[in-house]
Parts: sequence; C-alpha cells; structure tokens
Amino acid sequence: EPRAPARPAPARPAPARPVGTGNVLGRGGGQRVSTGLTARMAEREAAARRLRLVRAAIAAGMLTVLAAVAWVLLASPVLALEEVEVTLTGTTVDEATVRAAVEPELGTPLLRVSTSAITARLTDIPQVEKAQVVRSWPRGVAVSVVAREPVAAVAQGEGWVLLDADGVQVAAAGAVPEGLPQVTVPLDAADETAPALRAVLAVLAALPEDVLGQVATAGASGTAQVTLTLDDGATVRWGSAQESELKTQVLRVLRQQPAGVYDVSVPRSPTTS
Repeated sequence: EPRAPARPAPARPAPARPVGTGNVLGRGGGQRVSTGLTARMAEREAAARRLRLVRAAIAAGMLTVLAAVAWVLLASPVLALEEVEVTLTGTTVDEATVRAAVEPELGTPLLRVSTSAITARLTDIPQVEKAQVVRSWPRGVAVSVVAREPVAAVAQGEGWVLLDADGVQVAAAGAVPEGLPQVTVPLDAADETAPALRAVLAVLAALPEDVLGQVATAGASGTAQVTLTLDDGATVRWGSAQESELKTQVLRVLRQQPAGVYDVSVPRSPTTS
C-alpha cells in the first residue's frame, strides 16, 4: 500500500531580540558600551571646552581694551587739557583773569577736568556775572564769561564805588568815570536805603545809552520816588522803576520842548514845568 508523502515540519519562530540592545549584544550574549556614543560625548565636551576658552579670550580682550581706553581717557597725557578758548562779554574782566581760573586744571586728562570747579572760581570773581565752561575735545575747554558792567558811581569815603544794576560793587575809583551817573543814595546806611538804591539802579539799567549818557546824578527817597538830574540841569521825576521803557519814550518826546522839570512818573499823563 503506498505511503502518504511526509509533511514538512512547521518553521519555528525566531527568538525575540531584547528591546533596546541594538548592537550592544555580542557573540555569547556579552554587553559592551558603544564606542560611537563615547566618541560623540567626547567631541561635545571638547567643543564645550573650546567655547569656554573662546569666551574667556574674548572677555579678556574686552577687559584689556576697556583698560586701555580708561587709561587714555583718565590717566594718559594724550588727552590732557592744554587749550583754553575764552569768550568775554563786557569790559570789567580781562582774559588773563579768566585763564588764571582755568590754570589749576591744565595738564589734567580732559575727562577728569572739573568744569564746575572752574565755573565756581570764575563766579567768585566780583566782576563776573555769569560763566559757562564746556569741554572742547580732544584737548581744550571753551570758557564764556559775561562781566558785570557798572551803571552808577556812589561816593564812599574819599573815593567812589562803581555798582552794576544788581548793586554789586564792580570796582573802586578815585573819580567818577566819564559818562557814569552819580547816585546820591548813600551806601553807609545800606539796610535803610537798600530798597531806594535798588530802585535807582533798576531805572539806570533800563535806560538806553542815549538817555543814560545825559544823566548826571540819580537819587531816590523811596522806591517810587526816583529822580534824575540831566547834564543841562533839568530834573526828571521818574517815580518807580516800573514801565521804564514807556517812560523813556515819553521823555524823548518831552525833551523836544525846553523845561526845568519833566515828570514821567505817570507816563500816560506826563507834565513839564
């Protein structure tokens, strides 16, 4: 009796490979560290070290540059003060006086020059009304000074004191300078006469040159009783220092007619006599 053909044996499934082992398993099932992973980690560490070194070098370079710049600006004679440009307005302060106030700063690096100290030394000078000091790179300063100008002379002792519009004593003189009015308000009793003196000086400071040049003397018994005496002997009753511009215009018109007294104390109702 013929035999039935033998059936092939079913294929056995391949054994499952442990998850995550990749190429870690070698022959015989032993475990080893991947040489590729180690190399990559080493490369990263080397790159991080190089980056830290580069950053440190850049920081050191920047510090060196900053130190050099600071030395040039703050300690080096390269930018030390040498040049002084002086601008003067007025006649009572000379250039030599201004330069003397700047002299202590000469040779100092410009960034360390104390412009406020120079300004303080200048404004301590009685004849200086105001001063401005600015740096002028790379090695200079520009100094602008406005001098106080006298508007009147006041008798004191055997001489005369020259006062500006603020009552500051600008100078002393043995005689009244030509063209400067004499003020009859005394300085000796300054506490009592100060308001009247300030009123007189305010009036004189407000007068234009052509009118001021005609004033011989000026006085006041109070702040609203300023009186001017002109070169030709005429008297001007000015009143207070208010509306001095209008009073000046009125006086110019009134002076076209000869008179002994011109009253402009109420400028909208002036009188002559």
